[in-house]
Formats: sequence, structure tokens, C-alpha cells
Amino acid sequence: MKFQIKKKYGQHFLNEKSIIDKIIDIQKIKDNDIIEIGPGFGSLTNAIIEKKPNSLLIIEKDSSLKEHLENIKKSKFKKLDLLFGDALNLNLKEISNSKKVFLIANLPYNIATTLIINWIKYINFFCCITVMVQKEVADRLIAKVSTKPYGRLSVLMQLHCKLEKKFDVEPENFSPPPKVVSSVIKITPTKNINLNYDKIDQLLKDSFFSRRKMIKNNLLKKYHNIEKIFMENNLDISKRAQDISPKDYLKISKSLN
Repeated sequence: MKFQIKKKYGQHFLNEKSIIDKIIDIQKIKDNDIIEIGPGFGSLTNAIIEKKPNSLLIIEKDSSLKEHLENIKKSKFKKLDLLFGDALNLNLKEISNSKKVFLIANLPYNIATTLIINWIKYINFFCCITVMVQKEVADRLIAKVSTKPYGRLSVLMQLHCKLEKKFDVEPENFSPPPKVVSSVIKITPTKNINLNYDKIDQLLKDSFFSRRKMIKNNLLKKYHNIEKIFMENNLDISKRAQDISPKDYLKISKSLN
């Protein structure tokens, strides 16, 4: 198959079998319903099929890969469904028919953060997510409080999920090689999640609006009772946003009217 790499899609195809096998082994695939985002030439797709899932839906933006991926369906797995479109515009709740699914994704670096934030809104529909992203994004996901990478994304993810960085992937394992190192992350939703996503996300956007300022300077104009809320929760309002833990952000959010 003749194929031209499209830079606009951020295409870097994983081609190292040992890495593919490590990714596939992170979560249980046999007899489960799987969604794969960004299959490319189907290296991960073929490995997933070998593990005998109950069903497999692959989502690909590049329609020029349609014939190649349809051939995988015809020759290897009749229960493979193909959906061509931009993952940023898809409602995973509707796609999954509201059933619990396992998600595997090798994400383009230019949309990884936006996609992951979108997934949090539907986190209850996932059993587990295995995702490969730029190492810098992975570091932000798992960042500890009071570290440089710690921010809105860190707090959102850590309130909703258990995060495990599994391993890094060097550029030479891709074609074409990216300019940066990638990381594979396992994301497991926290059970019995009962958070007001929009409320806490807005609080985080406001809190991290200016990282160098004390958090009270970012919040006082909008949240008139914020000093009282901090006091009632035994929190120091003179701290900066990156020095407030996810657990304490949750306390603040629940105290807001």
C-alpha cells in the first residue's frame, strides 16, 4: 500500500513489536469491548485482535487508510467496526452505546491534552484507558503538587482517576520518528465518582489563570466568599495555585455556592 505521511494529522506510526506487546498487556482485552483511537496502519489493531476482544471499534481521522483498515476487518475480525472522523468531535458516550469500554489510543501530540480533558467528562463509561502521549503531557498528568508540571490537567485527572506511568517510548520506535520521547499511561477511573465537573473545572481555570500570583488574587473578584471558604477548610489562601492539592481543590469546590 502506497501511503504518504500527513504532518497535519501528527502521524507517527508505532512499528516496534515489543512496545506494541507491552501496551496490549496493560489491560485485559479478551472478551471485552475495545475502542482504539488512531489505528494508523493497524499495528496495535492487529495485536488487539489476537487477544480476542468481544468487539473492537477503531476511530481514524485519515480516510486514505480506509481500504487498508477494511482489509483487516475482512481478513481478521468481522466484529471490527470502523469509524472515520475527528476524535475531538465524537461523543464517546453515544459511540459506546453507554456500555463500559476499554480505550487504547496512540494520540497525536497536537490534540492529546484536549482529547484527554474531553474523556474526563465521560470517565464513567471507561473501564480503563491506555494512552500513549508526549512525555511532557504524561508528566503533567501525574505531576505532584508544588512541582512545575502540576496544573489544571493534573488536578482534573487525579480527582477522577488513578494514573500509572508504565514506560517511556523512544522516537526510533516510530515511523517517522517524532522529535520527542513518548510515554504510556494507564488511566483507571475512580469508583463512585460524584463530582460536578463543570464547577471544579471552572475553579481550576480561575485558580491557575496566573500561576505566579497568590491564589486569592486569582479568585477574590469572582468568588466573594473565597477567604471564608479557605478559612473553614483550614487552607492557606496566600499559597499559589500549584501548592493546593487535588483533595483541597475538591473541598473548595464543594464549599462554593
